[in-house]
Amino acid sequence: MDGILLSICHDQVNLNEYRRIIRKGIPIVLFDRTIAEMDASQIKIDDYIKSFFMVEHLIRKGKTKIIHLTGPSYIQNTFERIKGYKDALSKFNIPFKEEYLVEAGVDFNSGENAVRMLVEKNIPFDAIFCFTEMSALGAKNYLQATGIKIPQDVSIACMSGTELSKLVYPTITAVEQPVELMAETASKIIIEKLENPAMTNKTIVLDAETVYRESTL
Repeated sequence: MDGILLSICHDQVNLNEYRRIIRKGIPIVLFDRTIAEMDASQIKIDDYIKSFFMVEHLIRKGKTKIIHLTGPSYIQNTFERIKGYKDALSKFNIPFKEEYLVEAGVDFNSGENAVRMLVEKNIPFDAIFCFTEMSALGAKNYLQATGIKIPQDVSIACMSGTELSKLVYPTITAVEQPVELMAETASKIIIEKLENPAMTNKTIVLDAETVYRESTL
């Protein structure tokens, strides 16, 4: 093994092992889900600013009761996206409500169950900003099954969009990561590190495209 390209699933589990590998002279390049305190090159998008502008978009569409289905608390991206969400609310003087911040994981069932819980608790909301596309699809599925119209009653937007966001009805507004460019950049950096082990680690922030679709129009 010469080097490792790594997207973190947990920001503490195996952290010491990663550091041990680096001390042995095996380079690690982190991409997408990274760890700020790890001594390695990192390739990512600006989760904070993309979340901020997505929530701002929802607010400018007249939404003020915005749920954020967050990611797991052990992923760094989660906190960056929460901060973007909160700061966008603050910009428009919309009070932050703790009940609107719901840890929902990353999969379809998590999104569906989170929205079911909100409806059963009679928590009013007019928009949902999701950590992932899959949780957005789960949320969308529950809303449509219960007769709630998208976007007339509730708008939905998400991070980490893929082709799936274009294949459903209504199509979903999403931040789409430059996956191929991220992979190419990470591969290039690790090759450079192998050729020059003394090379200083880099943090490269790539742009991501926000695609506005039917779910928020």
